[in-house]
Amino acid sequence: MRKEKVKRLLSLGLVVAMTVSMITGCGNSGAGNGTGTGESSAASEASKEGEAAETPAASGDVVKIGSLWPLTGGSATIGQQHADGAEAAIKEINANGGIKSMGGAQIQLVVADTETAADKASVACERLITDDKVSMIIGAYNSTCCISSSEVAQKYSIPFISQGGVATAVTDRGYDYVYRINNTATYDVLEMITALDTICEENDLDTLTYALVYENSDWGADNARIWKEAADERGWTCVLDEPVTNGQADMTSQVLKVKDSGADVLNVSFYTDDSIVFANAVYANQVDLPWGVWSVGGGWQDAAFFEALDQEVYNYHFVQEDWDMCGVQNHEWIQEVAANCKDTYGYEMTSFFAQGWTVAYVAYYALEAAGTTDPEALRDAIKGIELYNDGEDRALLSGYSAIVFDDKNQNTFAGGATGGTIVQYQDGAAVPLYPAEHSVEGNTPILPIPSFSER
Repeated sequence: MRKEKVKRLLSLGLVVAMTVSMITGCGNSGAGNGTGTGESSAASEASKEGEAAETPAASGDVVKIGSLWPLTGGSATIGQQHADGAEAAIKEINANGGIKSMGGAQIQLVVADTETAADKASVACERLITDDKVSMIIGAYNSTCCISSSEVAQKYSIPFISQGGVATAVTDRGYDYVYRINNTATYDVLEMITALDTICEENDLDTLTYALVYENSDWGADNARIWKEAADERGWTCVLDEPVTNGQADMTSQVLKVKDSGADVLNVSFYTDDSIVFANAVYANQVDLPWGVWSVGGGWQDAAFFEALDQEVYNYHFVQEDWDMCGVQNHEWIQEVAANCKDTYGYEMTSFFAQGWTVAYVAYYALEAAGTTDPEALRDAIKGIELYNDGEDRALLSGYSAIVFDDKNQNTFAGGATGGTIVQYQDGAAVPLYPAEHSVEGNTPILPIPSFSER
């Protein structure tokens, strides 16, 4: 879909308060003030597998889209935020007249639960296709779940738009019905490495020593491998490479290894529950890392993570966020959506909500362009999408400069300066720092990080 066609979408004009505090210097990120999904009871009720998240209009045609996310298990709070974002976007689209090329057909989201497990994800995906008769599927956050469920969608020739999973395998299998909007693990890591390049230059650092601690999944291993390759190119020294089985109640032993290694920098890859356990152990054992704890997102992006911890635990940490966090400050319509998120779901808008919103809008644009639910036509419509972020198009809440798919069906504008934001938590608030395009004047990192004895 060309930019000109995209601009024809009418704005809903949500009647919400315009007072949203997102991030320091950017409004107030709110990640540290969120409540996860505990206050989102209405959304949770709508998120039982197989139920529609939105009741379509009584008259006219209905088009079903499968909304597949981890709603239980280790990534439940993250998955719920994706589902909330998709639901909010579809409500807006339906209120604006639905799919105009299909006579105003309303979109019905059919929500299903991956249970944060690859085998459960594939079963849920097949049920969406064979029982619920969905026309396409969006989801499913965890890389392993994206891989397994998209394999099922490919088998049935049903378009699958992946959102969240960063493993390279998602789009490296030659599947013509599988697309990915978000970044890959390579983009995530290189955004952090590039930020550290800037830090090294600004602080006259010739080299760094680093430790890697990560869950032993495809996602965690990919992050560690890519970090190590990039660090080795720069002559940095790895002093610890520690894969961890997820679900541990205590990570003191791993944290003490980090402390004994004397690393300058620590890169971590965990989902929410493990992130909470690990961050608490770092704080309890007073592990000094002068150039920071750097998280590749995951649990450190989840509002539930910040709700569970005192701000002292995560203060000074760096997090790779998968969106332009200054969008709330810079665009009125994003302020409206953020306020609506808070009012409706009970938490400040997160990157996960933004990604759920964006993938739902992309699915809508494909339906609008195809004018039919024919799988081949939809597949080709997704392939032909070209969305450019002029700051006003309501689809690109995630902040990417564009969505254009390459020959592997990967969005080519999902990484680097056009993708994520590196933030540092300062006094409990996320301060956007890198790249410069996603920061604001006056934002500066606190480095080197004060030792625990100086705090």
